[in-house]
Amino acid sequence: MNKNEKAPWTLVMGVYVLIAILGTILPMSQFIPASIDGEFSVQGMFQEMTSTRTLTGIGLDLTVAVWAGIAFGIVEIKRHKVRHWWIALVGTFLIGFSFSLPFFLFLRERALARQASS
Repeated sequence: MNKNEKAPWTLVMGVYVLIAILGTILPMSQFIPASIDGEFSVQGMFQEMTSTRTLTGIGLDLTVAVWAGIAFGIVEIKRHKVRHWWIALVGTFLIGFSFSLPFFLFLRERALARQASS
């Protein structure tokens, strides 16, 4: 398979894309209306995330998960020559980890399929 050929589509790729779509729609279904209503601000979000120990714990857990995902991604990008990886990285900060992790896993799965068929 040459560089321009597409990897075959698999069920796993479809599942990852579906989860990435849900990971975009579900959080945005709350963030967009909150923004329109003037309820959303980054400062306010961080204040609310640290308003209780429980919410702080959830925020810290998500932060560690994001950094672990980024570290995993760096290794896998190099190991499997994952293309378009930057979309997942930007998506982490613009959409959220619920989009970027499954989207990166889709990109990785596609790279693995490309390697297997070459």
